[in-house]
Amino acid sequence: MTERVLRFSQRGYYLSFLLAVVAVIGGYFAARFVHFDKSSESGIALQSLAFILLLGTLPGILWWFHRLVERLKAKPDAEKERTYKQMIALRLFVVDFNIVLNILLFFLFSDKSFFMCTAIAAIILLFCRPNKSNIESDLGLLVETEEGEDEDETNDQ
Repeated sequence: MTERVLRFSQRGYYLSFLLAVVAVIGGYFAARFVHFDKSSESGIALQSLAFILLLGTLPGILWWFHRLVERLKAKPDAEKERTYKQMIALRLFVVDFNIVLNILLFFLFSDKSFFMCTAIAAIILLFCRPNKSNIESDLGLLVETEEGEDEDETNDQ
């Protein structure tokens, strides 16, 4: 089960970087044809919306993920894998959405603040990097093996 979840999350994680590269290429070429005025009324509204989305969704999705992982440990194993994969997909979707949106707005507005927002979202993506020990811990599988090892070490002494 852990290996399947790890492969799924790794695919999604590296797909996120591919999406970012595609957004950079698309934003670069879109900026040749379209340019938004950042001082216009609609430009200010769009910038504000993008900042509010970034500041609300990224901490929110990390908090939500952590909270549901705690509840997930009590569920049966058959349900854990499916639910955890859905949670991973949703977390990566929210982070990817912010990365792509801010990359595109960086090129369309020519505003460095969107580059900083992209960097923030990319750092959050680094926190989503999958590894086997995190997955085992999130699914409640690591606790069982650690307790068994502790008992064996105590008996040996």
